[in-house]
Amino acid sequence: MERVECFAVSHTLDPRTGPSIALSGTHAYVLVKITDADGRSGWGETYLVPGIPSIIETVAPAILGRSATGTRGLGEDVRRAAEHAYAASALTIALEDLRARQLGVSVAASFGGPVRERVRLYAAFGGYVEGIDPADSWPRDVERALEAGFTAMKFRVGRYPVAHEAALLERIRADLPAGVALMADGNAGYTLPRAIEMGRILDSLAFVWFEEPMHQREGYAGYEHLAAALDIALAGGEILQTRSAAIELLGRRAVDIVQPEPVICGGVAEALWIADLAAVHSIAAMPHTSNNALGIAAGLQVLACLPDPTRSPASDELFLEYGVDDNPHRTGLLAAALRFAGGWATVPEGPGLGVEVDEAYLRHHALETRVIDAAGARAV
Repeated sequence: MERVECFAVSHTLDPRTGPSIALSGTHAYVLVKITDADGRSGWGETYLVPGIPSIIETVAPAILGRSATGTRGLGEDVRRAAEHAYAASALTIALEDLRARQLGVSVAASFGGPVRERVRLYAAFGGYVEGIDPADSWPRDVERALEAGFTAMKFRVGRYPVAHEAALLERIRADLPAGVALMADGNAGYTLPRAIEMGRILDSLAFVWFEEPMHQREGYAGYEHLAAALDIALAGGEILQTRSAAIELLGRRAVDIVQPEPVICGGVAEALWIADLAAVHSIAAMPHTSNNALGIAAGLQVLACLPDPTRSPASDELFLEYGVDDNPHRTGLLAAALRFAGGWATVPEGPGLGVEVDEAYLRHHALETRVIDAAGARAV
């Protein structure tokens, strides 16, 4: 590899929106481009949190002059040097993308897949809108998702009392066409008793899963007690950053569905490793996504490699999250949009992640750009 470039992008949310525990004013991401001696490039992505661009700039020299074909060794060196899973994930996805492009295959094909050509999407709503009761915002969200062709959707829950939100969800479920799948994400908004209360209500409304209703930090403490108390599937694991954390979570059966996120857990290979480990424990795996362009593309490549949980035609279905909140970068960063119809996304068959970045758009919207090559590091 001859050059690493790092870009920061952000989009302002007005009004602020967010999940149960916090409203946000921005969607912000870091993109990484790695270019080889032949001019081919691989792309990666993660969330923009303090320090990530600087870590990427510091770690980048460790991969310059090396071949992208040795992704195992490169990935290990990147993880050790970065000491932050977000930065390591962005660099690793870019390496995985570049290696596959050099081989002339998709990332999924480079990992022995794919086993599926399309993936059912669920519309992930942005959550609560500042100053607006969900009684007014949720029905509009549902209407827009149905008009866009989605047949599955996920609500952010937990900001208002259980009784208030349960009544809204009951009305929404009653008005929905048959066959629409519903999920709920608590985003750490519940105590154990309230999570049990809400989980049982969601189960009575035939929700597919209840996602991360309690505090996720400190190793998803207490989740095994919640899982044991509920019949509805409990989902979680999007913040897993190490293999040891995944082993611990799955070993105590703290979730029924694990959701490794490639832009956090260390890339496509690590998400697949967690999924394989989950299968040993008879736990389903479905990647979470950053809901930005490259995060979704990486999630599609992961799902392309994952077989159904069983060989039965009635096996539980695998889904991928697709944000429908305000984020122009989700589509603007791509030179050509992902193929989407009838609530399903077609897994890109092109080389690498199967998508091309619109660099003119990216460079126009980038808050900052850093270039690291043989001449050193510099801001442009």
